[in-house]
Amino acid sequence: MKQFARKTHVLTITMIVLMLIISSCQPAAPAADDAGSDRYGGNLKVGVASIVHLDPNDVNQYGLNEVVQLFYETLFDRNEDGDVVPLLVKEVSQSDDGLVHTWKLHEGIKFHDGSDFNAEAVKWNIMRKIDEEKPMGSMLPISSIDIVDDLTLEITLSRLYTGMYNILAVKTFSMYSPSFYEEVGSEGIKTDASGTGPFKIDSYTPNEKLELIKNDEYWQDGMPYLDSITIMEVADANTRATMLEAGEIHVAVGTSIQSLEQLKLDENIKVLTGPSSRHYYVSMTNIYEPLDDKRVRQAFNFAIDKEGILEAAFRGYASVADVTIVNEAVNGYSPADTHPYPYDVDKAKELLAEAGWSDTDGDGIVDKDGEPMELILRTRKGAVPGDYETAELVQGMLLNVGVKVEVDVADTASFLAELNQPIADAPRYDMVNLTWGTFTGDAEYVMKSYVSCEAWPPTYWDYSHYCNEEVDALIAKGDTVPTVEERNEIYAEILDIIREDAPTLFLFNGLSTIATRSEVNGLYLDPAQTIWPVKYAWLSK
Repeated sequence: MKQFARKTHVLTITMIVLMLIISSCQPAAPAADDAGSDRYGGNLKVGVASIVHLDPNDVNQYGLNEVVQLFYETLFDRNEDGDVVPLLVKEVSQSDDGLVHTWKLHEGIKFHDGSDFNAEAVKWNIMRKIDEEKPMGSMLPISSIDIVDDLTLEITLSRLYTGMYNILAVKTFSMYSPSFYEEVGSEGIKTDASGTGPFKIDSYTPNEKLELIKNDEYWQDGMPYLDSITIMEVADANTRATMLEAGEIHVAVGTSIQSLEQLKLDENIKVLTGPSSRHYYVSMTNIYEPLDDKRVRQAFNFAIDKEGILEAAFRGYASVADVTIVNEAVNGYSPADTHPYPYDVDKAKELLAEAGWSDTDGDGIVDKDGEPMELILRTRKGAVPGDYETAELVQGMLLNVGVKVEVDVADTASFLAELNQPIADAPRYDMVNLTWGTFTGDAEYVMKSYVSCEAWPPTYWDYSHYCNEEVDALIAKGDTVPTVEERNEIYAEILDIIREDAPTLFLFNGLSTIATRSEVNGLYLDPAQTIWPVKYAWLSK
């Protein structure tokens, strides 16, 4: 039997034990970096790659989690260790069979528009995501939500579900005012917000700047410490680093690896790092020639010198991955006995030849039936550390085995918009350079949203358009077992199939990183979500 990786910052316990933990824990701020200093208010200035919109129903976009957590909150949250703890919910209990869960809410909480946060609001938020089949909402096996009183709800499940509280802690389950939504509608929620969070929106200019002010009626006493926050869209990662060095911003989210190394030399800069569920990979479109042939995809994996890219593009801020969809920071990961695709150019050429691709005319590019293998690799520059550099290196390494690749660079907004279209409407691409994390710290969400036949865009994020009925059957089987441990044995089988099918280039497991000025205190990195919880942040004078 395989041995499963276990980390203290992910959940590997049954739902019953989880209930005991949840009912006994309360949200708490981490220890301050400098407990002897006054926690100064002031304006925190943050540079991010993009501010696409403000809708918490669409937080799968890199960087949006960090933004929405400033003005929205979830029923449950993650602490500094990555454990699920109550937030807007005060107490949790459950029936002996684990199917009925009772939630008691904190009293006296108000939305920013002045309306009450209560049981009705919770039911409305959850049911909207379920009824409209919002991402992750459709994963919840909730058969009914009954309101006991103004602050108490009874949630009945159709089956045992070990991943429910992981899902509810994700920012897409942010609670926002039903009355506000009725006023502004689905489009208005993209540019304005009414949550329960520590900050309120003062002004928002899409793709430019977001101004936030302190919520003076915030329900957690004494917080937030900051008076206001200015979030600026700065597309180029090196520019964000330069602004940080110059003191024009306090926090730079997503700097280049080269910039991080330079920033470490500045005594006025702190570079925070931590474990992360984030992956770097290249998605290959499995439904189009030549990438519909498993042998070609396997050949590409053998053709990539992952250690070489790691040294050149990441400089120690990542590790080589043995599969794309999960890593050791995620509950449900099981490691391969050996790396399935070590760097082997000869093996890559052998597999290409088996698939009918060889250089018949001596021009250095493999061909089949007179057609050369010429592919497009789509990427972006400046949003995610190492993305563009990786794309260029992959281009060169594939050329070494006779595959001509054009690197097509897009801005972040266009890049994400095109990816999330139905395949029939999306621009044709062969490969896409991507990075993502699970957000939940648990593999269940990953299996259903990235490798299922039902996970193709725009509903979910299987950008490879991978589909294997055996995998789908095992995912469904995983829903029927009562414990996380039994489910993870099933997921081990899935990971072995994914390794064999090679729907993507298996590249790297990343580290969470964020660079701040030395006067910024109280931030930490959530391994599941790459979150920096700013309500705990404060400035030294």
